[in-house]
Amino acid sequence: MPDSLRLRNANAADIAQRARAWWRQLETSTSETRTADALYAGEHWSVVLSLSEVAKANGFTPNLWVVSAGYGLIPGSAMIRPYSATFSRGHVDSVVHDAARRDTAAQLKVWWRTLATYSGPSRSSARSISQLATEQPQSNVLIVASPLYVAAVEDDLAQAASRLQYPERLVIVSSLAPLASGGLARHWIPSSAQHQSRLGGSRLSLHARVAREILQSSRTPFLNARTLQAKYERLIEQSAPLRQYTRKPLTDAEVRIFIRKALLQGASSWSASLRMLRAQQLACEQSRFKSLFFQVQGGS
Repeated sequence: MPDSLRLRNANAADIAQRARAWWRQLETSTSETRTADALYAGEHWSVVLSLSEVAKANGFTPNLWVVSAGYGLIPGSAMIRPYSATFSRGHVDSVVHDAARRDTAAQLKVWWRTLATYSGPSRSSARSISQLATEQPQSNVLIVASPLYVAAVEDDLAQAASRLQYPERLVIVSSLAPLASGGLARHWIPSSAQHQSRLGGSRLSLHARVAREILQSSRTPFLNARTLQAKYERLIEQSAPLRQYTRKPLTDAEVRIFIRKALLQGASSWSASLRMLRAQQLACEQSRFKSLFFQVQGGS
């Protein structure tokens, strides 16, 4: 991947200017392209790719779309270049700058709106979720994303809900977060660790597994956020208490040392490194570990 397609190398005075600078780098790059659905990898994405077939088997007519920090909204079939950009905080290629002094959600929303002004890699495709809802007002919209990615598209989702003929067909599967009690509260399906013992896999793919269960258990090709929210809240209440681990907590300095050793041993990702750490009965909260991993990987 060329340096120009790493967001750390797109610099500008404000978030909108940085987004425009980033887009220019995407457009002028000569790197080889691949379809979006073939570019992304990992356990989460593997489960996401299974959703279309599950949806078809249960009477839906699915279309896969990607909420991309690098490209904006794109269909899974879009031809894109490998890139490094994320809405997650702490990553060297994060959209978020100076999170301590600037509002994270505001930065993410400006970035999303700015990317939506460009035509995208699939020239005739919608560039916002609200545009999809306008074009297909009777459709279901199933969002599977972390809270930060939902924060980036929050305004877009609110507009989409207002344009759907049946707003309850907008369903958001994500972790519980402050945003879940805001304007999107009635669409939010809680994806909690309590579901993991029932659905299997790791927590990295939990949202996608909850979405797959929603599709598999649907008796009609119509989603209903209110019914689903009640169901998954009830499942959480009925679940056994989460297993408590007695791992030794580490300081930031100790975590950095561990990460450097893990990288030397061939660890290919932050998630693989975190599994190695926890296997040694050591403790570090996931988002903190992820942030430190990218700091070490980026040389800071």
